[in-house]
Amino acid sequence: MSAIRALAEDLASRSDAELRKLMAARPDVVLPPVPDFAALAARASTRVSVQRALEGLNAPQLMVLEAVVLTTDLDGPAGSTSTTLKRAIASMTAKALEPYLSQLHGLALLRTGPVVKSRPSFFPLETLHDALGPYPAGLGRPMAALARQYPGYVERIRSGLELLQAAGVPGPTDNSGTDSDAEALAAVLESSWPRILETAPERTWDLVRKLSVSPVGSAKSGPPGTSAPLDWLLDRGLLIRLDANHVELPREVGIAARGGLIIPSLPVSPPVPQLTSVRISLRDNAAFGAIAETLRILTELLGSVQASPVATLRTGGVGVREIRRLAEALRIDRAQVGWLLELAALARLIVLDPDSSRWMAAADGSWHLAERDEQWSRLVRAWLDSERAPSLVGGQLSTGGAVNALSSEATRTDAPAVRRRILSAATALSAEATHDDGRACVLDAPSLIERLTWHQPRLRRRFTRLVPGMIDEMGHLGLLGSGALTELGAAIAGDRFDDAAALLRDALPEPLTHFMLQADLTAVAPGYLEPHVARELSLLASAEGQGPATVYRFSAQSVRGALDEGQDAAGILSFLERHSATEVPQPLRYLVEDTASRYGSLRVGPAFSYVRSDDDDALTALLADPGAAALGLVRLAPTVVAAQATPSELAAALRELGYSPALEGGAAPRQGARTGTGSAPSSSAVRTNPWVLTEDDVEAQMGVLRGSARPGPGAGAESEAMIGLETLRTAIRTKRAVRMGFADSAGNSTRQVFVPLSVHAGRVRVFDPEKETERVISVHRIMDVETVEGASTDA
Repeated sequence: MSAIRALAEDLASRSDAELRKLMAARPDVVLPPVPDFAALAARASTRVSVQRALEGLNAPQLMVLEAVVLTTDLDGPAGSTSTTLKRAIASMTAKALEPYLSQLHGLALLRTGPVVKSRPSFFPLETLHDALGPYPAGLGRPMAALARQYPGYVERIRSGLELLQAAGVPGPTDNSGTDSDAEALAAVLESSWPRILETAPERTWDLVRKLSVSPVGSAKSGPPGTSAPLDWLLDRGLLIRLDANHVELPREVGIAARGGLIIPSLPVSPPVPQLTSVRISLRDNAAFGAIAETLRILTELLGSVQASPVATLRTGGVGVREIRRLAEALRIDRAQVGWLLELAALARLIVLDPDSSRWMAAADGSWHLAERDEQWSRLVRAWLDSERAPSLVGGQLSTGGAVNALSSEATRTDAPAVRRRILSAATALSAEATHDDGRACVLDAPSLIERLTWHQPRLRRRFTRLVPGMIDEMGHLGLLGSGALTELGAAIAGDRFDDAAALLRDALPEPLTHFMLQADLTAVAPGYLEPHVARELSLLASAEGQGPATVYRFSAQSVRGALDEGQDAAGILSFLERHSATEVPQPLRYLVEDTASRYGSLRVGPAFSYVRSDDDDALTALLADPGAAALGLVRLAPTVVAAQATPSELAAALRELGYSPALEGGAAPRQGARTGTGSAPSSSAVRTNPWVLTEDDVEAQMGVLRGSARPGPGAGAESEAMIGLETLRTAIRTKRAVRMGFADSAGNSTRQVFVPLSVHAGRVRVFDPEKETERVISVHRIMDVETVEGASTDA
């Protein structure tokens, strides 16, 4: 029976609760919905779905699955049982292995087979061989497969048997045929491995032990006799040279080196690292200080961006020149500028104007009006759900360049899931650690990576890449303090955002509404100012130094900046008197009044066109006309009026009002500039998750599978295609011919007997026995495949 049909029967025999559990664990198998159990089995057997399911397995589940794959003959009468597996896995009983087999069966990665000695047997999905890669469980490829791929290895195996027998190692003597030679050497390894090592030169065991963990290693060819262990293993077929620089340890040798085991150690529990501790008071001080500093500098950044929008590169992102400018303005290092720009974009505090290709401050101004706990919550929510990894900014690209801030190279669609896993692992490690009261465990990147890798070993490279930077980001946001998980971090890990905001609100000191003015034209803010006070003060003076006790310096240039914003001398002095804890120094009063008195002798304003006329009454009537209000008309002189519209737009509007204007100098239309900031989305990718399964989806799918709803069009097509591919792979494995129906290049239906050789990348390579040639057929042209008994398989 086809393996897909067998899996379909297995799925049909499951209870509704088991099917719901499968859909929850692997939602992609029913999105879009399937018409029947055969289609469900086919969907669950696809390589993409299997790989996605493998990413969710923890270390013991993955190791047990690899052992099942390596110990099961797909064409045999029965699969692997817990009894057979215990002989391949160290220190495990059959009873202890049964829960893992049940879990893997529940995920539809295994299907049931016949009962063997009162224990159920299990077959792995055929696609697992491809999804797990060529080296499952860290073992190399079988000798027989290597012999078929590397013809020269056949002679190595045969001569290796002779050399071992000459050295006194007992073994079979019938070595006819490639496969039998490999089987004979494998039998010798299984029965006489200690004796083989006794005949080997020194350091051979060290080399074999190293390759038994990772089967492919680097080993350059050297002069004869200079690499005794390497040459000894190669000469006896216990090692195969792939090229001039790499060798591979065959699977049978690796198992022998592991003492006849496939899994020498099964980590049934997650690792518990040895962690240091820190006082909770120090942790909280560090976390709250980091939060306050992040909020303060981010507010300064928004002011700087509002005054001077951030330019982008033609290739995307913010260049080094702009980063340097912001770093000097904010008095921080460049790496911190990149992080803050990313954070501001994630929280929609800055937006990309599509017309000018510049990042501009958001126009709503809600940030400056919000309390600090609200600002922090906004940042944390944006960071937690963002599909960007700000920590990648500054890293090296494969092309040799660096990742720019706000560029597409920092986009990682898996970032939200990794952040959630880090918070979960940090919570678990903090709960497991035992420390004296008043202390908390300090988490480091290696410990978190080790714990996360146990839960999802297939994602180790992803964790190694992202976790260190995300830990630093958590420190800036106060989720970690001095490396320890804070109460804020624990609340966010449990999705208790309101509790976290309330905790922060109670912990932070009340913001100040006053500052101290000094005679040297400076103001000192002894703490964190309320947002509107800090914003007004930053308009009047330039901040100097770092930290909460910020020094602001007044100058004629800074006062002119406030005047440009529409303020006047009386308003500025009133603000200073209202919020200063000291009297306004006379030098500062003179500076404000003198700068304001000289301000405005020359005035600059926007004008795209003008209207000139010798008729004063006509211009006065035009200014009073309500229909011309949208043109932004301003009278500059008795005979001249400026407008905010382009010449062509102004002329057209005047004609509609009944005037007959003339364009002076053949003025060409000009492109008007936009007066407001854009609202284009940031460079963060839109988060899309197609695998969201609702309860309604589950109910509808269950109704179809159980027959209460009619299957949709195309029922069976998906499963038939998968069954055809499965038939081809089975024929390749068992060396049988198939009768294939396919459409040729002209669209004509053809049926012919072939010997399939390989299936890869949507193409099937076959041998035509009649013409004795090879050809390649696209999978989408194949209509049906059936095995032909007794047909020629000579290829």
